[in-house]
This record gives sequence, C-alpha cells and structure tokens, in this order.
Amino acid sequence: MTDKLEQATKRLRRLAEGTEEGTSGLSISSMIEAVVGPGYDDELEGLVSMALRASESGMSLDEIAKGILSLEDWRYSHS
Repeated sequence: MTDKLEQATKRLRRLAEGTEEGTSGLSISSMIEAVVGPGYDDELEGLVSMALRASESGMSLDEIAKGILSLEDWRYSHS
C-alpha cells in the first residue's frame, strides 16, 4: 500500500470510528474530505456517489479510499 493510500485509509478509519452506532453511516462529502482534503469539487463528489451506489455488495474502507484516490488521479490525468 502506498503511503498516500495508507494515510488516506487511516483518516477514513478515524472518521468511521467517530460515527455513532445506529446512524445511517458516513456522508459522501465527509469520506472524500477525509481521503483528499477539503479542496475537492462537486464533480468528484458526483463520481464517488455514483461509484458507491453502483457497488451492490458494498465496499470496505480500504476500497473506498483507493477508489476515491483513483478517481481523483484519473480526473487530473485526463484534464
């Protein structure tokens, strides 16, 4: 696991640990901010939202962090 991914996953885990039991889960915006920081845009949020909805079996926190970073990298390489 790369250092960037490892740090992003740690931040996402801390966020998840702070979520109260019985709540509906983490918001997409809070997950993205934990992984990439506060400087993300609406397009990234839309892409992450679509990816999470498309996953029928759910995703682990590691997969979510890796997916968010991959989407961000893909966008920058195609802009």
